[in-house]
Amino acid sequence: MAEEEEKVTLRRLEPAIQKFTKIVIPTDLERLRKHQINIEKYQRCRIWDKLHEEHINAGRTVQQLRSNIREMEKLCLKVHKDDLVLLKRMIEPVKQAAALATAEFLQLHLESVEELKKQFNNEVALLQPSLARSTTADGNTGLTLDPSGAVS
Repeated sequence: MAEEEEKVTLRRLEPAIQKFTKIVIPTDLERLRKHQINIEKYQRCRIWDKLHEEHINAGRTVQQLRSNIREMEKLCLKVHKDDLVLLKRMIEPVKQAAALATAEFLQLHLESVEELKKQFNNEVALLQPSLARSTTADGNTGLTLDPSGAVS
């Protein structure tokens, strides 16, 4: 009974909930979308330091988005049972959009990491000389040093 007395009507909490659903969470989603665009661009252009920085910033945005969803859900726990259906109708689209955006980011992040591994392995393979080509039949490398120490 005391628990029900602490609950308030949806009308009383509606401004705060509207702030989450109309401003806070959409702002986080837009920021995450911009991070994703930048991640794709930096990966295409092979700007690794910016790509790494963008991944970190996008991860922070995802954390902020999750935190804002939790705060909104805490606020929703204070609403009377009678208003729960209307409340759910108000917040469900925003929660679904946030879940979808987070899943898309995590998929992009995974693909980006896999692409980086593949590119790194390809670059390492190109930098390593083949042993079959670097030695001659008698075991010499075919390179000689002149008296100054330079390779010829």
